[in-house]
Amino acid sequence: MPGVELIQISGKEIISIDYTGCKPAQMITIFNQAKEIVLTKSDCLLLTNFEGSYITPAFMRHAEREMLPLRHLIKKNSFIGMTLPQRMILKGFQLFIGKDVYVAFDKRQEAIDYLVR
Repeated sequence: MPGVELIQISGKEIISIDYTGCKPAQMITIFNQAKEIVLTKSDCLLLTNFEGSYITPAFMRHAEREMLPLRHLIKKNSFIGMTLPQRMILKGFQLFIGKDVYVAFDKRQEAIDYLVR
C-alpha cells in the first residue's frame, strides 16, 4: 500500500517510501510525509519503491527543491521498481544532489541488504 512507514530489519530502522501506482500529486504528498520523518532523524536509511509510478517533471522539481536541505540526514537510499528511464533520471538527480548514496536495485532484498550492511 502506498505511503511511508518505519520498518526494523537486522536492528536497523528503515524509512520505507512506497509510491506504487501513485499519481504525481499523491507522490508529492508521500514525499512530504517522508521528509517530515527524515527531519526528526539522522543517518537515515531509505527504501523507495517506484513500481507502477511515473516520475514527472513536477515531482522532480519538488524533490530537487526539498532534498537539498535534507541530504546531510540521509546515509543511504535504495530504490526498487524503477524503469530504465527512471534510473537515468536518478543518475542526474544524484549529480544534482552531489551525494552518491542513491542506488537502484532490481529486487527488494538486494536493496535491503545494501541498506543494512
